[in-house]
Amino acid sequence: MKILHISKFYPPEPGGIENFVCDLAGAQAKKGHDVCVLAHQAEFNQPTRWERVNGVNVGRVRSFGELAHAPVTPEFPLQLLPLLSRFRPDVIHAHLPNLSAFWLLFIKKSCPLVLHWHADVVSSLIDRKMRMLYRLYKPWELLLLKKADRIIATSDAYLNTSRPLSGFKEKIRVIPLGLHPARLAGGWSVRETAGPNAAFTVLSVGRFAYYKGFEYLVEAAEKVPEANFILVGGGPRYPDIQKRVARKGLQGRIQLPGRVTAERLKELFSDCDLFCLPSVERTEAFGMVLLEAMSLGKPLVTTKVAGSGMSEVNVNGSTGLQVPPADADALADALNTLKHAQQLRLQMGEQARRRFEAHFHISFVAEQIESFYEIL
Repeated sequence: MKILHISKFYPPEPGGIENFVCDLAGAQAKKGHDVCVLAHQAEFNQPTRWERVNGVNVGRVRSFGELAHAPVTPEFPLQLLPLLSRFRPDVIHAHLPNLSAFWLLFIKKSCPLVLHWHADVVSSLIDRKMRMLYRLYKPWELLLLKKADRIIATSDAYLNTSRPLSGFKEKIRVIPLGLHPARLAGGWSVRETAGPNAAFTVLSVGRFAYYKGFEYLVEAAEKVPEANFILVGGGPRYPDIQKRVARKGLQGRIQLPGRVTAERLKELFSDCDLFCLPSVERTEAFGMVLLEAMSLGKPLVTTKVAGSGMSEVNVNGSTGLQVPPADADALADALNTLKHAQQLRLQMGEQARRRFEAHFHISFVAEQIESFYEIL
């Protein structure tokens, strides 16, 4: 089968969707499919280039800037049209949100179109600018949903609260995201051999955006004594979090290393005692980073955000604990509970690893997606 993925970016550009597309394309290529990915250059004004990565043909289209988090790429249709003629895909698999996917509306359909709905464009009451711009985006989004033969949603929770998807449920299947644990190979550890004086370490990873809730994790850290916190990532809220940490005098216990290399991230996952994702809105549609932690046998502390797939990934009381969003006291209570219960942490970490292998390993997810293609 010839499969064409349309993606916003592709690794080494970091991101949950980017890593998922990479792992899925690689798994499909390994099964003998002819796989191609058309994405954007992450760096502005770099020439369009093609390369073969782990058996996948990857095209990165020149971009000239960014508008409302979307690459400005007038060359995209100039690359897409000849690619369709040359590659002749059996299925086009477009990952949304992605403005460049709208070019598919102007192309005569020659094969089935599958939309992978990673997130609604607007799911926050806070981001007023995006809510205004969505008025321009919405009509094109609706046309693309109508043109699609099938749609993949990543969780029942997100599907059931997504307004754009509400009129198309008859052609939607829920298939969770997945990842290939080889990306974090060599980092597996549950720290059962850590000495009695080893510092308890909480890891959190993500873009420092309004919906991630890092400010609540900083507040919670005050109430979790003798524990270290590492918050990895960069973004618009990074300076504010830095100031909060300094104002509370927590520089010695909260590290803010910014964006780190893949190798360093493996080390951080390996060394932590648990992983925490304190997001406060369903803009956190799934939480791909949770799968990374689970694949390495780490227990989770997450927030129970209505409409987010996080609560379907982390099973409360089994793979970790769930707390209400935007509640620093509840977050601290959960962290303290696991801090003082090593055996419970190890048990939850092992259950998290088993759940990952059974439900979120990319080979399992790729099989479900392939079966979805076959009914087109």
